[in-house]
Amino acid sequence: MTRWLATFSASILTAALCLPGCGINKSRLATEQLVVSEAVDKAVATIDFSTLSGKRVYFDTQYLEGVIMGPSGNIKYVISSLRQQMMAYDLRLQEKPETAEFIVEGRIGVLANDGYEVTYGIPGNAAAASATVFLPTPVPVPAPGMPELSLGRRNHQAGTAKVGLFAYDRITREPVWQAGVKRGASDVRDTWFLGLGPYHYRPKPKGGLFRGRPDAHGAKVATESLNAYSSPVVFERAVRPPSNSPLPGLAPPEVLPASRQEPVPQRYSP
Repeated sequence: MTRWLATFSASILTAALCLPGCGINKSRLATEQLVVSEAVDKAVATIDFSTLSGKRVYFDTQYLEGVIMGPSGNIKYVISSLRQQMMAYDLRLQEKPETAEFIVEGRIGVLANDGYEVTYGIPGNAAAASATVFLPTPVPVPAPGMPELSLGRRNHQAGTAKVGLFAYDRITREPVWQAGVKRGASDVRDTWFLGLGPYHYRPKPKGGLFRGRPDAHGAKVATESLNAYSSPVVFERAVRPPSNSPLPGLAPPEVLPASRQEPVPQRYSP
């Protein structure tokens, strides 16, 4: 009886120690979409449309729509992001090319994510079987499902977007402007330790085009452009009373953000 109680107690203690490792990560679809959309934001935020400010422009999306870029490639998000950036630079977007002065054409080179996972310990059946494929003589894996016995695990998801834009005169077809090829990148790393996690970690930027490279005046162009792109803004030209208003001293109406909880941090005036 005493031996049975000791065995039962040891089993309960072992099960209790294993409880923290019972979590299962079902899907990383949200993380994959997050890194890809953030890469789009970083690429679009660096595009300068000031050359076309105040011009009637038609955005030609024929080389964007219908493009298959994988499960995380949301083309409509890219199109809407570009339209937002155009509106911020006061481009007068037209619904039909016949009413526009210039045509802006866009394309997508990359819109996807890469990921890899490292397990510190003994992997499960599926991971062990895939690892033995690279051996000269594949090692058979035990038939019943072998659970994963690991001390820790790391997963890295990296999203990349590559966007190109140019503009030409609608009538003469002469080239007017090109943005060049803009590239954005974003990544997230998740860590599990003894079954606990995930713990999210974002590597700190270390220089480069989208990591705050100083310009001729010492300003961090990429950082400022991304903040201007993602921050809430009230465009005063849209709420300002017209010059022929019967009440010239009338103040513009107060425009609150959608949440009505925080004041708008900045305003944009052409």
